[in-house]
Amino acid sequence: MKKTLLFILSTLMGVALFIGVLHRIGIHEILETLRSFSWATLALIMLVGFLQLTVVLYRWQMVLRAQGDTVPLKKLFVPKLIGYAVSFITPGPYVGGEPVQAYVLKKETGVRFTHGLAAIIVDKLLDFTYPLPFLIGALVYVMMKFDVSSEVFSLFAVVLLALIVVLALFYIMTYQGKGFISVLLIVFRINRITYIKKYFEKLLYFEKLIIQFFQHRSGVFIKGLLLSLLSGALVFIQLFLLLHAMGIIANPWHIFIIMVFMILAFIMPIPGALGTMEAGQALIFNAMGYTASAGVVFAFIFRIIELVKVGLGLIFLSSVGLNFLRNLNDLTNGGQANSKEQD
Repeated sequence: MKKTLLFILSTLMGVALFIGVLHRIGIHEILETLRSFSWATLALIMLVGFLQLTVVLYRWQMVLRAQGDTVPLKKLFVPKLIGYAVSFITPGPYVGGEPVQAYVLKKETGVRFTHGLAAIIVDKLLDFTYPLPFLIGALVYVMMKFDVSSEVFSLFAVVLLALIVVLALFYIMTYQGKGFISVLLIVFRINRITYIKKYFEKLLYFEKLIIQFFQHRSGVFIKGLLLSLLSGALVFIQLFLLLHAMGIIANPWHIFIIMVFMILAFIMPIPGALGTMEAGQALIFNAMGYTASAGVVFAFIFRIIELVKVGLGLIFLSSVGLNFLRNLNDLTNGGQANSKEQD
């Protein structure tokens, strides 16, 4: 019930923000900007997006292999898109689909649920870690170069600071051999709750897999960061093509800042960054000397590209069947015996 209420409230916030942006800028101005877009370029942008997805799949495959699980690249396509789709519609910083992704991976390839989930978490950490220096640099550059309101800047700065603190604590504790989540549960005495007690030993085993990876597979982690940079470069190319199709010849710094504000928008706890991406892009486009309507159109077209992947993920999810929720619950209720066997 609480999760449903959170989803409804966060979605309503996103819808309200989205409508507010449209009202402030004007539908007519947005439609005029949209007419200038060269739709023929969309196929090329999607092709680059497919290459970027392939790089991400290879990175995930590499993490799985480091854990001792060898999976063909093509077998990772469906689980990845399903996880992506669920995360997209979940109110959170682009997370939420990981358990479903791990379940589908188990069903498609036989990789144990805890192993699959651990590899997915490591892969997600790579996504959150590699852009941090760029995020910091971009915020400093925007503050010094452009006229952005202190309220907007403060909001993005707080989100970025929270991300840095969480990641720093995670890495410090992990390299010390401590489980980040389990320690938090113990400190706040959440582990004493009956519901949490049932899963606590399972959580300890899961965290052990992640700790082992970071302590003994640091070379793989560095390769993962390099692949993440390649993935980011392909997204950069996508944005360049999209802007060019809109008739905007942006310099690399501007594209980089646009990309950074997209990442920050998706960290916000609103499904699909609805409203936050449009508002963020409208503000930053206007600050850089373009029109606010161009920022909204840019966000709208990029969202169309993302929704293609989300749509495919939801189609694949429907083919898995509604029973996956019951089976997913069975996996997480595997009990202590299963954890010891897997260890």
